[in-house]
Amino acid sequence: MHCQRVYDLAARDYRVRYAITVILRDRVTNEGAFNCCFEMGDEDEVRRTILRRGLKNKRLRDALERSHLIDITHWLARYPDLAGAYYADPPSTSNRDEQ
Repeated sequence: MHCQRVYDLAARDYRVRYAITVILRDRVTNEGAFNCCFEMGDEDEVRRTILRRGLKNKRLRDALERSHLIDITHWLARYPDLAGAYYADPPSTSNRDEQ
């Protein structure tokens, strides 16, 4: 992904996609670009969008809950409506060990 676009004020969707990619990878290659995703004046919308997508995407939700890059508890404290959904609907347990 082209990191320069994260600095564009109008590129919120790009910042969301970039942040999700980094969270799924659970590894930062450009810490400044990752942090910028949450510092462009629309950080609430970026976080809320990522959390909403996590409710629909089990892989992303697992990555959010295990990530050392973000503090999911801090994020959810800011969005009680989404926190309720995360706590009321825990991710299903998979049978990875049985495969």
